[in-house]
Amino acid sequence: MAKAGRGDDQYMVRFPPGLRERIKEAASKKGRSMNSEIIATLEREYPAPSDVMHVHLENIRKALDQYEKETDPRKRLELQNMVEAMATMGHAFQVEWESDEG
Repeated sequence: MAKAGRGDDQYMVRFPPGLRERIKEAASKKGRSMNSEIIATLEREYPAPSDVMHVHLENIRKALDQYEKETDPRKRLELQNMVEAMATMGHAFQVEWESDEG
């Protein structure tokens, strides 16, 4: 059986003090390895060019879903403005969602 990661690009990284422990804790909470946590973070921050539009459309979809469920008129207006900004500015408009995890 081939070793996991064999043939993949590898890069040695020096972590500043405390970062390794923070990554380890985040990975543990999500039930994955540190490597998987690092890769997921890098993929999220640096999506492949073909993924950028997918992420952008997913953000619009998520905002519209929240809009449908929201009853507070002020929050609905915030979501409406967010969708308008995403549609106008394209993927240059960055959205950070609160974690859905408990």
